[in-house]
Amino acid sequence: MSRLEKELQQVQNTIQKNIRTPKGKLGEAVRYAFSKPGKQLRPSFVLLFGEMGESNREQKLINIAGSIEILHNATLIHDDIIDNSNVRRGRASVQAKYGKTIALYAGDFLFALSLQLLSENTSKITNLRANGSTMQKILAGETTQFGNEYDITITEEEYLEQIRGKTASLFGYACYIGALEGGLSKRLARSAQQVGLLFGQAFQLRDDILDYTASTAELKKPVLSDVVNGVYTGPLIFALKKDSSGKLKDLVKKGKKLNSAQLEQIDLLVSELGGIRHAQNLANDFTNSALALLEKNFAKYPGYEKVADIVRKMLTRNC
Repeated sequence: MSRLEKELQQVQNTIQKNIRTPKGKLGEAVRYAFSKPGKQLRPSFVLLFGEMGESNREQKLINIAGSIEILHNATLIHDDIIDNSNVRRGRASVQAKYGKTIALYAGDFLFALSLQLLSENTSKITNLRANGSTMQKILAGETTQFGNEYDITITEEEYLEQIRGKTASLFGYACYIGALEGGLSKRLARSAQQVGLLFGQAFQLRDDILDYTASTAELKKPVLSDVVNGVYTGPLIFALKKDSSGKLKDLVKKGKKLNSAQLEQIDLLVSELGGIRHAQNLANDFTNSALALLEKNFAKYPGYEKVADIVRKMLTRNC
C-alpha cells in the first residue's frame, strides 16, 4: 500500500468518526452517503500538494482532506435533489432512498461539518475565507445549472462558467489549501489552485462526454439521464450549435417525453455533429494547460509525478 493509499484510508477513518453524531433517519442518510467511497480525487490533491511543502502537519492535512471530501459529498446530495437523480455510484441516491427532505438536511449537515473541520485545522482565517468563497462558487454553479434546465439556447461560454463554479472551484480549492497548509508559498498555492481549476474543467467535460459514450454499467447511472432531466452539457450544447437542420433541437425539446429510440437518435446526432469531438478537444486543452503549469512550478517537488499521473489518466477514464 502506497503512502497516499494509507493516508486516504486515514481520511476515510476521519470522516467515519465525524459522521457518527446524527441520529435517526438523518444519521442513516449521512452514513449511507459515505458507505461507498468515490474516487477521492479532491482529498488526494490536498495530500499530494501538502506533501510538497516542508510543514510537518500530516494529521491536519488528513483532517482538511476529510473536510473537502465531506463538502464534495454534500454538493452531490444537493445536486441529486436538484436534478431529481435516483442513481449515484451505481445505487440509489440519498434523495431516492430517504426522500428529498432528509437528503436536504443530510447535505446541510455535511456542509456544516465540513466548515467545522476546516476551522479546526486551517492555520489562518484567510484560508477559511477561501473555503467560503469556494462554497459560494459551487452554489452559484448549481443554481445556474438549475436556472438553465431545458434551455436549448445555453452557450458554450455559459456552460464553461457553470462547470468552473460547480466542479472546478472545489478541485482548485483542494490544491490551494493543500499547498498552503503544507508550507508552500502563497504564489505556489495560487499556481496549485490554477492546476486544480484547469483539471476540474477537463474532469467535468470528460464526465459529460461519458454520458454519451459509456454504457449504463460503466457510468453507474442511466445513460443520457441529463438530457431527459433538462440538464444540457458540453457535447449536446456544442452539437446544437452545428444543428442547421433543427433535427437535434426538435428531439431535445421533447424532454421527459423522450423514449429510448429518440435518446439513441440524440446520441448519434451529438456524435455526428461533432459535439463529443469538440468536448474532448477542450478537455485535452485544459489537461495540457494543467500539466504545463504543474511541470513549470512543481516538477522538483515530491508528489509531482503522482499529481501529473492523476491529471493524465482523467482523459481516458470510462467511469
